[in-house]
Amino acid sequence: MPDKYASFSELASHEVYNQDYKIQFEIRPSNIIMLAIHGGGIETGTSELAVGLAGNEYSYYIFEGLKKAGNADLHITSTHFDEPHALTIISKEDYAVSFHGYNDKNKKHTKIGGADKALRSKVYEALVSKGFSTEILSDQDPFSGTSPRNITNKTARRMGVQIEISKAQREAFFATNTRNERKNSKTQEFFEYISAIRSAFPLR
Repeated sequence: MPDKYASFSELASHEVYNQDYKIQFEIRPSNIIMLAIHGGGIETGTSELAVGLAGNEYSYYIFEGLKKAGNADLHITSTHFDEPHALTIISKEDYAVSFHGYNDKNKKHTKIGGADKALRSKVYEALVSKGFSTEILSDQDPFSGTSPRNITNKTARRMGVQIEISKAQREAFFATNTRNERKNSKTQEFFEYISAIRSAFPLR
């Protein structure tokens, strides 16, 4: 199904900030940023992953859907996501990881893409070493995240990593997977997942 909005400016002209959506970011003296451009109710759990992985050390940016229903309307695909703060922030970072979700309720699984082939291999190895079902998508896969227009590849190095996580896996990260409870009901699996990814990062 195509997105309702083709750009952020189009979305912003129809949706109400702090009612339908919100933007949060924190800039740290780091060369690494975590992204969740489909956070909140759009692809649940991705906001918590980005913020959790950033901790107090790395930068993060999240775009969150706040609607009680219909958050899918706020989905802007990664190659069209052009919110100005996001573009400015990511252009100054060297490494990026963008969290996304896909709707497989039966299998806990992670698909890794992005143009940063070295880092995506490290993330893959780190997750597999912790027992997480993981694959690296081929560059020909439509969800590979390798397009230069993809927000995760707009870093200073012109490359990043995209992580697509099944609904079953994201559900396992929270004892209660609701907007109000996710923050305070993270499971051990959540912390093992972000710890694995964190171990993959090259530091400045």
